[in-house]
Amino acid sequence: MKHRTYSRPLAVILGMLLLQLTACEDQPPTDYQPTNFLEAYLIVDEPIDDIVVAISQPITEPFQYDDMMIPDADVLLTAGDAEYTLQYVVEDGVGRYRYPDTTVKVLPETRYAIRITLPDGAVMRAETVTPARVSWVVPPREVLQYPQDTTRLVSPDSLRISWTAGNSVEYIVRVRALDTLGYGEYLSPPTEEINGRTNNIPFEEPDDPTFYTLTRWGFVQTNQAPTVWAAFRWYGRNDVSILAPDTPMLEWFKATQWGGRSVQYRDEFSNVEGGIGILASASVISREVFVLKREKQ
Repeated sequence: MKHRTYSRPLAVILGMLLLQLTACEDQPPTDYQPTNFLEAYLIVDEPIDDIVVAISQPITEPFQYDDMMIPDADVLLTAGDAEYTLQYVVEDGVGRYRYPDTTVKVLPETRYAIRITLPDGAVMRAETVTPARVSWVVPPREVLQYPQDTTRLVSPDSLRISWTAGNSVEYIVRVRALDTLGYGEYLSPPTEEINGRTNNIPFEEPDDPTFYTLTRWGFVQTNQAPTVWAAFRWYGRNDVSILAPDTPMLEWFKATQWGGRSVQYRDEFSNVEGGIGILASASVISREVFVLKREKQ
């Protein structure tokens, strides 16, 4: 299963940067200076793919996705003596850099460095050391029955999961809905019942931006965790993943995806020299589970 489907912080960071650069009263919007941006995640045992090289845009003009991307940069990724020249590819209207030989996979516990030479001669650099592999010890159950009342569960009423201890200082837990429409078609025998929300977070209403996201994130400091029912936004097919990140990825996700996010970009968010953004890495394991709706009373 391919794991490269994160709720990406790209728009969040670019938005924070734009606010910072245009908020000062003594600097009119016409003084805006675009900033080069990198977002690259290397996932252990996956191809080198989905690397963004972009430039920020002023908030005083209509946002154009194509204008943000830099398709003609020279992007070189190295690991020891190995060199990988990345190519810009557009799929489904989205441009990304990747290494064309998909048989080449990201290695664990390896130092990778990236050098990006932009058309104007500017250079961006960053490094990451990939974490050790992790694997399931006690994986999530394939089928979960959502409790009738999550406030009246017998303690401890947790479906505990665990995985091998890698060398990450903390782990990211991701729960992502895979199908918000289909439900009955996956039952045996199949029915025409459609999917629905678990509605376990009462303050998430349609006017809340998080209402429309498919993913919930969490962080744990040990290599085990309970199944938290509130993590599931939808019944039906869900993906439960553990990300064992390097430190830059962990800090980047906390800064851009977690509570207390700043509206201003800060240099410590980034590990990129000559620009902003991130080169980070992780080992990822996933398991698809099916969450049954509450039993009818």
